[in-house]
Amino acid sequence: MPRANHRAAACFLSGLLLLGGCREEAPAPGNAVTFSLAEAATRLTGTDGDTAVDTWVLLLYRNGKLAGAGASAKGAPIRLEELEAGTYTACAVANPPASFDPDGFRDQAAFAAAESDLVDNAPGRLLMTGSLTFRIPVPDDRPLSIGVERLVCQAGIRKISTAFTDPVLASLPFTLKAIYMTNCYAKARLETDLTESEISAATAFWYNRMGSRSDSGADRLLRDGDIGTAVSPASPHTQGHWFYCYPNPASADDRSGNWSVRRTRLVIEAEIGDHTCYYPITLPPMRRNRTYLVEEAVIRNMGAGDPEKDVPGVIDLVFRTGTGSWDPEYTVHENS
Repeated sequence: MPRANHRAAACFLSGLLLLGGCREEAPAPGNAVTFSLAEAATRLTGTDGDTAVDTWVLLLYRNGKLAGAGASAKGAPIRLEELEAGTYTACAVANPPASFDPDGFRDQAAFAAAESDLVDNAPGRLLMTGSLTFRIPVPDDRPLSIGVERLVCQAGIRKISTAFTDPVLASLPFTLKAIYMTNCYAKARLETDLTESEISAATAFWYNRMGSRSDSGADRLLRDGDIGTAVSPASPHTQGHWFYCYPNPASADDRSGNWSVRRTRLVIEAEIGDHTCYYPITLPPMRRNRTYLVEEAVIRNMGAGDPEKDVPGVIDLVFRTGTGSWDPEYTVHENS
């Protein structure tokens, strides 16, 4: 996130106090407006903590310039006083990182172009943004509700089972070792998703390129390791696993051994007998605030020797995506 380099840092006060005093000139006496976050925009089914708001920051723009700002803890409303009549855009940032400083966004264009790194997020503290255009005076002094969306996508898997067709493989122990995401783009724009032409192939912009790399700070979002659970037809793995990454709009799906831009994958790593094998699940081009969920993965044969390789027909998937509240949009059956 862009960092501040002067004055308003002292006004932020750990995200708990209003920043109206940071304006260079107080406007003429006018209206007061109360802003709140829309609960419906952040609700979620299936997991806990993904809607939690620790702190949130409000940036108020008029004619593209910062006209006021405020901050609040635990999602409480923010009230700004003495605002002149006119048209404004209110931009909300929920769960901003410690480096976030409103003084770095005195121009609305700077806010629209700003990017975040995936490590600005944490499980239970996901970065969310949203905006609302309105006019002052506000009728009846009613509170204005701003809907926010997560910058991250959610990917997950609910159930893993085995149904080997080869009796020799069926007789061997199958141990689930880890589940993780690969080829994850590190950056996201605060307001709108990056397009495929805007993403960079530079390695610094990607986490877990072509495999699990234990990238510092991102592991807690991208990997569940050391699972060590035995799976059999009579005893499937039914613990849900959830991961969070920034949108990857790539449509190309290079599987070569040389790094290039490619699709994000959800990888199941397992041990069959004494052989480690991988079951990569390639995800579609990804958008923010959507969930990409494998309801069940049925493993039927030996997996690949590389998390970027694909062995057709070794795994059957029940896969769904969702939007908005992350509820399901549709369900499809497909083979890896």
